[in-house]
Amino acid sequence: MIDPTDIRLFTALKRVCGDIEGVDQACRDAVEQAISTGDPLDLRAARDALDRLDGPLKETVFRKVHQQMATDLSAVWDALPGAPGKQRAN
Repeated sequence: MIDPTDIRLFTALKRVCGDIEGVDQACRDAVEQAISTGDPLDLRAARDALDRLDGPLKETVFRKVHQQMATDLSAVWDALPGAPGKQRAN
């Protein structure tokens, strides 16, 4: 089963890759496949596709993903130990 954090990361990657010119369709497809299956091999294929992006483009993608992840208050809330609505404390 894919970790919820991985789902958030790859969902952010999908949004960012869709918004940035220069990210090829094969990379976008690999990220989509990773999200839909959660299979470790698909997750690895998506990471490999992202690694093949040229330096400045890859930096832009990950900077924007980091920005989205860092400002996702629901993700921050979910990471808090003992947050209300959680099944168990972290």
